[in-house]
Amino acid sequence: MNKAVNTKDLLAGKRIVVTRAPHQAGGLEDVIRQFGGAPIAYPCIAIAPPTDFAEFDDCLLRLHAYDWLALSSGNAVRAVADRARTMAALPALKRMRIAALGPATEAETRSHLGRGADFVPSAFGAEALARELPVGERSRILLPQSDLADDRAAQIMRSRGADVTAVVAYRTVTGSGGANLPAMIASGKIDALTFASPSAILFFRQRCSAPAALALPALCLGKRTARSAADAGFRCVIISREFGLRAMLLSYAAYCAQHD
Repeated sequence: MNKAVNTKDLLAGKRIVVTRAPHQAGGLEDVIRQFGGAPIAYPCIAIAPPTDFAEFDDCLLRLHAYDWLALSSGNAVRAVADRARTMAALPALKRMRIAALGPATEAETRSHLGRGADFVPSAFGAEALARELPVGERSRILLPQSDLADDRAAQIMRSRGADVTAVVAYRTVTGSGGANLPAMIASGKIDALTFASPSAILFFRQRCSAPAALALPALCLGKRTARSAADAGFRCVIISREFGLRAMLLSYAAYCAQHD
């Protein structure tokens, strides 16, 4: 009979970089510690308001004109909730149908909007949300997103006959602070990096251009992030079959078991 594995042994002593914004880093840091690892904070992303609220405000004042509010991230939820509160539009939000990218985003809607989502896709990703959202011909969808978001989700929904308004609800900018990562990498004190979005990879390379970083395992949340990591030159890209922070770290633990 096999002895049960203590989760504290899975990543014991591994120093794993967390590139998420400080307000989003806690969950990943907790899982790293549960697995016996040591999280190293190196925020590569920060969230800023739009440079101009005019279009966003107009959408929030016309929520009655939309059939769905499609929320593709926790940052989008918070941006909508904060601005809707300023515009006295929260009551209207609670009356409309809301789609959330996944369980974590739905949890954010409960926390910040006071209600759950009406629809969550079966697979993770903005494209899955766009493909599975129950829209009809000329369904009107409001899609608040980052200034760096691509238009794939909107294009998919439009190809299905929906009328999509994609509006900038927040800006994704380069983070700051954290460890002296280039020095730690140079001295061999980092075991792996984590990335939850393509923008995290973009800003990581702006903050840390050390060639040695590309040799470290890059643990990626989602296929798009993994593709971006490979395109950026990372030579060891790790992605889990299932989506989630815990699954991502379990995939890394399996990698370590084979290579250490």
